[in-house]
Amino acid sequence: MKGFDAKFLDELKRKNDIVDVIGKYVRLEQRGSNFWGKCPFHHEKTASFSVNSGDQFFYCFGCHKSGDVITFVKEIESLDFGDAVKLLAERAKMPLPEVHYDDEKIKEQKKQKERILDLLTDTARFYAMNLRKEGAEKHVEYILKRKIPNECVTKFGIGASLDFNGLVKHLKEKGYSYEEMTTSGVVDVKDGRYYDALGGRLIIPIINQFNQVVAFGGRLLEKADFAKYKNTRETIVFSKSNNLYNLNNLKKLKNEKGLSSVIIVEGYMDTISLVSAGFHNVVASMGTSLTKDQARIIKRYTDKVFISYDGDFAGQKASIRGLEILSEEGLEVKVVSLPDGLDPDDVIKQRGFSGYQDLLTDAKPLIDFKLDILKRTYDLKTVDGKRKFVTNAIRVIRESNSPAEQEDLLKTVRDATGITFEALKRELYSIPQKTEERREAVPQFNDNAGDKTALASRFILMSYLFNKNFANETDINSLEFVSDVHKEIQRYVAQKKGDGQTVRFSDLYEIMGEDASEELSRIAGMESEENKDFDQTAYFFDCVKTLKIHIISNKINKLANMSKDETDIEKRNWLRSEMIKLLDEKKKLI
Repeated sequence: MKGFDAKFLDELKRKNDIVDVIGKYVRLEQRGSNFWGKCPFHHEKTASFSVNSGDQFFYCFGCHKSGDVITFVKEIESLDFGDAVKLLAERAKMPLPEVHYDDEKIKEQKKQKERILDLLTDTARFYAMNLRKEGAEKHVEYILKRKIPNECVTKFGIGASLDFNGLVKHLKEKGYSYEEMTTSGVVDVKDGRYYDALGGRLIIPIINQFNQVVAFGGRLLEKADFAKYKNTRETIVFSKSNNLYNLNNLKKLKNEKGLSSVIIVEGYMDTISLVSAGFHNVVASMGTSLTKDQARIIKRYTDKVFISYDGDFAGQKASIRGLEILSEEGLEVKVVSLPDGLDPDDVIKQRGFSGYQDLLTDAKPLIDFKLDILKRTYDLKTVDGKRKFVTNAIRVIRESNSPAEQEDLLKTVRDATGITFEALKRELYSIPQKTEERREAVPQFNDNAGDKTALASRFILMSYLFNKNFANETDINSLEFVSDVHKEIQRYVAQKKGDGQTVRFSDLYEIMGEDASEELSRIAGMESEENKDFDQTAYFFDCVKTLKIHIISNKINKLANMSKDETDIEKRNWLRSEMIKLLDEKKKLI
């Protein structure tokens, strides 16, 4: 069990009720004995994500993910098993036991990761202390110029790199090796010389949702030929596409006060400026196009997003794909229109809190923003420009599934071009509308992958795992299963029942590991409120019969092949007599 004692994991799961834990990430509603919500692992319009309170596991009928509370935390927070256990232990105020790893490679990787995180924390402290030292005058001057208050300097851990050598010397004195320094990303090496990767810059630590420093951003203080902003490179603890700046404070805000929306900006300084002005629900994409992983991270915190990128037309046009990624993940996207040439920091300085709030209030839905971009892309004073605008605008309008919204958007195009509403409407309907996305229905378990025998085996095992009364009439040891996963589940059930212990489906996620997760998901899908409108008792015995017939048929085929190749008459006669017995047995079942 990944190095943790089974007794400890049992207590951990008892103290972290799966409904309570998942309820922090997903809005759940009780229906029957289960709780339902929209799956946090894929975009869906109807709730097909089921949480079983009694047996403490979740299952999604859309993407077929399933697991216990540890699996959920692993998936939702992108953690390994040990870190998911640690998070849940902290939540339940349980001390972590000493862990004994079976796999030396895992143990070494864990140790290396913890060592790098320690190094990064020491680096952040070093940079922060530098702000108070001689040589940091330009760094302090920049902070004062940007009007960053002292509390924000502390809140964001802003620091200073005074030169290219100080950090290397400091880390060496702390006992870190050159290899560890370069692995962490804060130190580079050239021609055998190790130096601070962000030498001379203002330093902004990048902190993940667990308050761990994972990387750094650096801002040049003087004009130069190289980039104004620079991040330390990706490492074993940092991937830009999986992180958002200020996520640690956003998580804290959600836990303390809740979140109705999130503002996404491009950079660190925009974030710091907005937070200092009173907008605390801000994260930054750190200058890169938004990714699916970042969209999924945001969806854990809210369903509504305001995009507040710089008021530069080229930049806004280039950002559309990133906004579509957010929309595809089921987020409501609104775009904040900033005055040309201004970024959020400029707006705060010029107009203050109320001025930026007005821009949020006037933010446009993504589809309206796309039409604005098209209007600014084509010259509507020319015939060619107007035609291209209308063609592309109609494509955008077709993305909406709302006839009312489509008509409203057509009026916008009419006002911009002078083309009649009736003509635009004919153009809109000249090509068949994109069919409305089919409503996601909760699939029945007989849609499970595999043949009839595999399906029967799953239902049989589900009945034992969820302690169905009718399953007690058949000794599980009397059955033969085909797949190794099913045989392992059989052994677990038999051992628990033999020892007079409770059989718990959720135990299997730790016992069997990742390789069995897909099969466990299929079994989990059979235990739902939606699948009980039939005679389960009769179906169970039909499945037992199906499995037995399959096993007997396999044995008959095997004996027939052996008989065909057997030259010894006595052995061949014995094989035939065994086949006759099996055929009689099969006939009774049929």
